[in-house]
Amino acid sequence: MKTNATHIPVPKTKKQYFKLVETGSNFFKNEDFANALKYFSKALNYEDYQPNLLVLMSRCLFNLGMKNKAISMMEHALHQNADNPGICDILGKSCIEMSFFDLAIKFYTIYCQTCPDDPIGYCNLATAMRESGQIDESIEILQDIIPIFPESAHLWNAIGASVSFRDGYTVSQPFYEEAYRLDPTIASVVSNLSLVYTNLQQYEKAWEFAHKAIKLSPKNFMCQRALAHSSYNIGKFDDAFEALAWHNHLSNPDSVFMPYKIEHWQGQDLSGKTILVGAEQGVGDEVLLAALYPDLIREAEHVIIGCDRRLVPLFRNSFKEATIVPYKSGQHELGYKVRLYDGIEPEKIDYMCLYTEVLRHRWRSREDIPDMSAGFLSPAEDKVAYWKEKITQLPHNISVGICWTSQLQEARRAMFYAQLEDWVPVLATKNVNFINVQYGDVSEEIQNLLDKHGIVLHNFEELDLKDDFEGTAAMMKNLDLVMGAASAPVSQAATVGTQVWWVIHNNRFWESFGKEDGTYLFETALMTPKTPALTWAEFMPLFAKEEFTPWIEKKLKEKSA
Repeated sequence: MKTNATHIPVPKTKKQYFKLVETGSNFFKNEDFANALKYFSKALNYEDYQPNLLVLMSRCLFNLGMKNKAISMMEHALHQNADNPGICDILGKSCIEMSFFDLAIKFYTIYCQTCPDDPIGYCNLATAMRESGQIDESIEILQDIIPIFPESAHLWNAIGASVSFRDGYTVSQPFYEEAYRLDPTIASVVSNLSLVYTNLQQYEKAWEFAHKAIKLSPKNFMCQRALAHSSYNIGKFDDAFEALAWHNHLSNPDSVFMPYKIEHWQGQDLSGKTILVGAEQGVGDEVLLAALYPDLIREAEHVIIGCDRRLVPLFRNSFKEATIVPYKSGQHELGYKVRLYDGIEPEKIDYMCLYTEVLRHRWRSREDIPDMSAGFLSPAEDKVAYWKEKITQLPHNISVGICWTSQLQEARRAMFYAQLEDWVPVLATKNVNFINVQYGDVSEEIQNLLDKHGIVLHNFEELDLKDDFEGTAAMMKNLDLVMGAASAPVSQAATVGTQVWWVIHNNRFWESFGKEDGTYLFETALMTPKTPALTWAEFMPLFAKEEFTPWIEKKLKEKSA
């Protein structure tokens, strides 16, 4: 169906108004949000338009990537309908779906005051509070309300989500399963259970529930993400390929875009072609998935790699045949996130894509994934030599780097990381130089470790672990092992050929691609998931005794042979 906004008449009667809304709604259902918005905008000229029209327009704007305009539309709707609980409910739901959580709290606070007998209002208020960081408050509300409405699956799902943020997926399991028992047709309940089973190391069951969630809500990017991750976890590449098509969907508020008029690459042959590969997600994934670039450089005529500015020196030394360009983050005037690359000439570029799209099209099976254990990033030789001299001055023959947290510390992520204090059973191991590779201001933690336990964690203050990626890579290349959480430092060590050991929360990460004790990308890497039933403080002594100490003993024998 084609349309032109200039040919759409302004409605003068109620019948004409409803006809425009009906036509726009048909476009909306078919995800033609641009044409839907044209009809809704014309309908808005009718004097007695219905308030839900503002919701439809806001959702069109959101799905077209115009987040700022969508927020303005919702704020306008709030101003006009603060005394109408039905409209507040509609607007609040849309705000949650579009991640406008502060606005959603306002809508649902009003709604709960005017409709205290509706459990869904409390559920949505608690959801908005949780997502805005008010986790304890959301749990308190739900604890008060669930005894009044014990048969509400939505309330059980909401408290499961809040508990998972605060206490972990294992603790949240009974809440989610009660929600599923009460109503197995709620997509968010089923998707949440997929995450729970992943964290319980029940990977096949997680994949099964991700599929169920997709059947219930095939256009929900969160359900598609759950399917992509659970599919990679068990090596089901075809399912992951389909689900990853939603990875950078406009409806995902975390998506980033490159605003250039360049054809989007869909896996075509790159012989004789120039391709721009843009960066996304965090710097740890940028480093890890740079493993895609050597093959891409061999295939294409010219590869332009966009990356975090901190990676430019390391990438330029590693990928000499490619052009390395740092990105500039910005926001389009319509509201969506963009990354810009100065100096490129779009008219001379055949294709563009993000690096996860290279992964999607080029790693279609386990056999497609190269073993990069020898490393693929190359810090400058003089820097490697400098750090070799520094490391040899330490007292012991074995040097182990350690990290324990992530820069992206949020309530939902806290459970994934042990505190430095939890690592004491490992750090107490004799005849080992333990070296800090954790970026950020951790000097107080390191000093407390020395004062309380007498343990020295060597910290090279001259090295900027956060911003000097090439220097950090050069230092890590001289270590026997780097271990820690699934964050940037361990990935970076693996990329220069250093042995790594991921010590992770409950489940292997999706980049394992189905390998039980590591990843096919680095066959020599080790991976130990924490037992789900144990806290980090309970797990670390067992890990030190049963896994780390035997590894050290073996390494000492190798070095003395």
